Amino acid sequence: MEPLSVQRVRLLVDYYGLCLQDADDAWLPAMFPEGFAAGDFGTERPGRIDLTSAGHTQQVVVTAEVWEHEPPLLGGPWDKTATARIECRSGTLRLWSMGGPGLEDIALPSAPATWNARIFCTGRQEAAAASRDGVPDGVEQYVVQFWPVEGAG
Repeated sequence: MEPLSVQRVRLLVDYYGLCLQDADDAWLPAMFPEGFAAGDFGTERPGRIDLTSAGHTQQVVVTAEVWEHEPPLLGGPWDKTATARIECRSGTLRLWSMGGPGLEDIALPSAPATWNARIFCTGRQEAAAASRDGVPDGVEQYVVQFWPVEGAG
């Protein structure tokens, strides 16, 4: 079983916060970073998934895999994992940090749709240490597996 697509995007994270948010933000009750609480690794909110980074300021790499059905679990070791659902009306997810939107988006193959998301992260301890002395680049890495919620539209 292979993913329908794999996209790799980068984001400059600041103040420990990042999220995946529907690019059509007109319907969202709150846009990132409103309501963000550092500490919880993954928090599901309407139209977005908030994530807490281990480094204050850093470049992270997010690999998004889009699947037709629930994919197999990724082998580890992983520092953190989370699961969530996200409604995406536009078919595009935008990565955000506390300072605003990133430069690259994640394309989902259908819209509107609700997606399961399984999030994996590695490099957290190294990123936390490196961010005390500079701005690490690609040390903390995320993999997010998306597949459609059955019966949701």
